[in-house]
Amino acid sequence: MNIKSIFGSVSDVLTGFGAVLGGLVSVGILSQIVFGNVLGLDIVGNISGLVNGFLTGGLTGLLTLIVLIGLWENK
Repeated sequence: MNIKSIFGSVSDVLTGFGAVLGGLVSVGILSQIVFGNVLGLDIVGNISGLVNGFLTGGLTGLLTLIVLIGLWENK
């Protein structure tokens, strides 16, 4: 194995992991909308708190949020 194939494998694993997490978040949001708070998890509240934390961080928080969104879009 060369270094290129190793980094390719690691990239594939991380991409798959990100896709699974994205799917779980989507299912969690939909289940909270349909069923309310299941198992005491407030997914929508946690996401809005996270975004609010970025936005109340001023310019630094906003730039960090933009960078994270850009990284998520370029996966």
